[in-house]
Amino acid sequence: MKTIYYNVLVYCLGILTCTSCNDFLDIKPKGVVIPEKCEHYETLLNFAQLMKSSDSYPNYMTDDVFLPDKDAVTGGYQTLELPLQRLYSFQSEVFGDGEKDGLWSYSYNRIYTYNVIIQEVMDSKDASEEHKKQVKAEALMGRAFEYLTLVNAYANHYDPATAATDPGVPLLLDQEINKKDLQRATVQAVYDQIKADLDEAATYLPEKPVRNAFRASKPVGFGLLARMYLYMGDYPKALENARKSLEHNAALLDMKPYIVVNPKRYIGRINVPQRDQNPENIYIRLAPYVFGLSTKVYGSEELIGLYDKEKDKRFLLYFTKQIGSITTEYDLWAPFIYANMAVSTPEIYLIAAECEARLGNKEQAISYINKLRDHRIIDHTPLTAENDEDALRKVLDERRREMVFQGCNRLIDLKRLNREPRFAKTIVHEANGVKYTLAPGDPKYILPIPPSVLRFNPNMTPNKR
Repeated sequence: MKTIYYNVLVYCLGILTCTSCNDFLDIKPKGVVIPEKCEHYETLLNFAQLMKSSDSYPNYMTDDVFLPDKDAVTGGYQTLELPLQRLYSFQSEVFGDGEKDGLWSYSYNRIYTYNVIIQEVMDSKDASEEHKKQVKAEALMGRAFEYLTLVNAYANHYDPATAATDPGVPLLLDQEINKKDLQRATVQAVYDQIKADLDEAATYLPEKPVRNAFRASKPVGFGLLARMYLYMGDYPKALENARKSLEHNAALLDMKPYIVVNPKRYIGRINVPQRDQNPENIYIRLAPYVFGLSTKVYGSEELIGLYDKEKDKRFLLYFTKQIGSITTEYDLWAPFIYANMAVSTPEIYLIAAECEARLGNKEQAISYINKLRDHRIIDHTPLTAENDEDALRKVLDERRREMVFQGCNRLIDLKRLNREPRFAKTIVHEANGVKYTLAPGDPKYILPIPPSVLRFNPNMTPNKR
């Protein structure tokens, strides 16, 4: 953990050294740079490492991914790095002691940077109180986003009956880099902190993002609260916040005009707008590898079966059987656009729709997904629902089609839906002629605490796998 914090400290101070060297001449000891102005802390919000978040690798555990043993495009199961092989075959061990879990380490790296801003920006100089509060609000939003991902990846899914005792993740809220013997806060404590951060941020987040959607704004704050309450199973509050988010920004991109520019290309294969050029991306965090799982995996037979292969532009643009000079047998995930791992308006529509269905309002639920599908499906015929249960199933199918391979989302959805017997499922992967199964409620759904973290914190509770 010390190494993680030290690295981010060096990077951040390097940024500040480049931006305002003259301000510190003859004032601070040589070689020491200490941020003093609000603009210095705002510069940290634009730190390159903060522009990324989450990771794509949890998808290898899910029912959306298929890999043959050998393959000319993806390489297949046999060429995967060992941690990915272990995930795909549902092994107890994932990362060895010398193997890095980027989801964990980079998340805490970013949290440290947010903590620096949160603790210090209100004492900074040369800015109004309102501006300083806005910068702090964005840091609070970023920290909440990181913890919401971490607690859902490395802990039991939120259960009000057990959250107060279930081990969550270490809750680090300051910039102390020398802490020893870290302990895991409970799931409830982590959620309480996420809520506190988001509630404090809500008042001071700007209506629109500063510069671009890599910076937080009010619709993102409400949207992340909606996601949090959805995970908690508090559907009235999730719906309330989803509606507020959409009141601030309900933009959708009409995908129907966009095309496959050149089926033989990789990067630039399609012309769908990316990053802040896509109005749906209200909060952008890129994958560690910015194109995510492009050409790394095939869609599973079950996932592909959910799409209308003739009319759904998500399938027609994002999947292909021809890439470069190779024709594949299966449907390859190959959008080669910058993967947004954070928050987009389609997710907010889907949260609102799911909550409406669960609260007994099938017409409203279907209206939300029909609006989304109007922007996705050629000659779209509006869906209807026979009852609330039918509406809910249609919403969940739409969520899976829309949010495919976006960070940890599918893994988290599987964990939360497995708590409902009607949606619980067993995932089956086959590798080297062996079938591997992941049953509902299996502890392997929870990612292991990295061995290197446990080695430096011997009293930390590991996840049982």
